[in-house]
Amino acid sequence: MQETGSGDEGREEDELPDLKDIKLRGRSIRTWVFSAGAMLLAISAAFGGLKKAEDDTPRVEAGTAIDAGRYEVTIQRVVTVADLKPLFRPDEGGALIAVVTKLKVTDDTGTTPSSDLIRLIGVPGIKDTDAPLGTTNLRDATMNPVLTPDHAEDVAYVWKLPKATELPASVELTVRGYDHQEESILDHHEKWLSGDIAAESTVAVKDNTK
Repeated sequence: MQETGSGDEGREEDELPDLKDIKLRGRSIRTWVFSAGAMLLAISAAFGGLKKAEDDTPRVEAGTAIDAGRYEVTIQRVVTVADLKPLFRPDEGGALIAVVTKLKVTDDTGTTPSSDLIRLIGVPGIKDTDAPLGTTNLRDATMNPVLTPDHAEDVAYVWKLPKATELPASVELTVRGYDHQEESILDHHEKWLSGDIAAESTVAVKDNTK
């Protein structure tokens, strides 16, 4: 009676061949994969890499107009104040810090200033992700004003500082960019979506608490 062989031999015959053993135009599949990967890295490096590097974010001085997509933003100054009654008040023993901007809506539809447009970075007592208490138009002290397209307004973004005795001499801040979407996938409406950081800046702080 002829032996049919062990089960291990059958499994070995059914195993898939190694990538190096499969040929395409005279070269192994593995060689093609490695070559394609190397080509992708070379091309991406020529154009600045697959992802935008942090160093690519523009650093601007106060007074420089920043294209943030939905807005044109100019950081004018940063000040600390004892309070901004009746709109904003600090906690007991604290103060307020305000980033004063020249803000213009570039869209054809008016809007209130986006709460994520400006962020303070590395300020003691304020998290880098903290949204401001709100905004105010310096022209008429309107809280969270509606901005008219193509009409620049002086708008202050305001945060609380926990200690009026420990005020920063300068601050790092970021300005958020916004991407236009002609038609939203969800509701098919035109939208502006939060995008990458459009610019960073280091600004001296003026103490107006006294």
